[in-house]
Amino acid sequence: MIKVLAIDPGNYKTGFSLFLKDKSKPKLIKSGTIKLPRKKPENFKVLFHELNSIIEEENPDEIALESSFYGKNPQTIIKLGEVRGIILLTASLHNIPVYEYTPQQVKNAITGYGWSKKEEISLMVEKIFGIKAETFDEADAIAVGFCHCLYST
Repeated sequence: MIKVLAIDPGNYKTGFSLFLKDKSKPKLIKSGTIKLPRKKPENFKVLFHELNSIIEEENPDEIALESSFYGKNPQTIIKLGEVRGIILLTASLHNIPVYEYTPQQVKNAITGYGWSKKEEISLMVEKIFGIKAETFDEADAIAVGFCHCLYST
């Protein structure tokens, strides 16, 4: 079986989930939210250390990551790119391959509709896995992991 660390990057909260990828049914092992300080560059240091801890403790074989999308505010995409850079660097330092999925792919995998709202994703996570995510970021990370388990070979 392959262990997958799925990540939903965020400027202040980054969701994560861990899955065992199995042909019959993906198994959710663990999930949570890494809360980041609103001060740079401390937020990058916290994210780097938290991801390192998760990787060293769980030893994932693959990382699934939600890709960036362009929103209304260009500053948002720049800040998100900085967070993604930390995630990609951490994966690279541990020699873990990264697989990226668009928000529409992730939403389609979990809800069947590529333009679902965060509440709908959270509800489907609860229905499929029987857990209530504490944050939308955590629910999104579970959806990313589920998407990866469905679509990757």
